[in-house]
Amino acid sequence: MKRQTVSIVIPTYNERGNIEKLVPEIFQSCSSLNAAVGVVIVDDNSPDGTGKAAEELCKGYNLKVIHRSGKLGLASAVIKGFSESGSEIVGVMDADLSHPPSVLPKLIKPILDNEADLVIGSRYAKGGGVEVWPWHRRLISRIATALAYPFTRAKDPMSGLFFLRKRAIDGVELNAKGYKIGLEVLVKGKYARMLEVPYTFRNRFVGKSKLTPEEYIHYLRNIITLAAYRIRRIMRKKQRRE
Repeated sequence: MKRQTVSIVIPTYNERGNIEKLVPEIFQSCSSLNAAVGVVIVDDNSPDGTGKAAEELCKGYNLKVIHRSGKLGLASAVIKGFSESGSEIVGVMDADLSHPPSVLPKLIKPILDNEADLVIGSRYAKGGGVEVWPWHRRLISRIATALAYPFTRAKDPMSGLFFLRKRAIDGVELNAKGYKIGLEVLVKGKYARMLEVPYTFRNRFVGKSKLTPEEYIHYLRNIITLAAYRIRRIMRKKQRRE
C-alpha cells in the first residue's frame, strides 16, 4: 500500500543557526510515522546564508528549498510552500525551534489515520503552555486570541503550528498578511473535523524574535478582512434562501 505524503513548510529569514539543528530533529521525530515526510523551506533571501545552509541539508534529507527575492513575509511564504508541495498532507512550523519537533507525530498521525482533517498545535488546550514569556507578551497573545474567537471554536486560533489535508484549501484564496495564516485557514478551509493537540511553546534557540509592531497592524487588518468575508458569506446564504 502506498504511503501517504506529508510536507512540512518552514518559512525562514536569518535562521541558519536554527534550521541546521531543526531539520535533523524533524526527520528523527517523524521516522516512526507510516508516511513519506518531506520539508519545504521557503527562504526570503536571508543575509545570514540560511538558504545556502538549507541547500546543504538537501544532501542528507528529503528537503526542498524555495528561494525568494526578498523579505516578503511569513504568511506568503507558507502559501508559497503549500502551492509548491505535491503532498496530500501539508503543515507549517516555525524555524526557530519554538515548536518542538517531538510533537509532530501527534499532529500528523490523526490525519494519517483519518481521524481529523485539520490538527492544531495548541498552547491553550489542556496540557499545553508557554515556556517563558514576559507578562506583556502573554497579554498581547490573549487579546489577539480573544479577537479571533468570533470566527472559530479553536482554543488556540493564533497557532503557527498546524497540519491539514491539502484538499481542505483547494480553491481557497489565502491572502493573510504577516504571521497569522492559521486563522485564515480555520475560517476559510473546507474541513469537517478539527483537533487540537497540546504542546509547550519554547523560547527560540538562536536569533531574535521577528514579532514587531507592524505584525500587530497586519493582524488587525486580517481580522477586519475575515469579518468582511464572514459577512459576505452570510449575505450570500440569505439571498439564496430568499
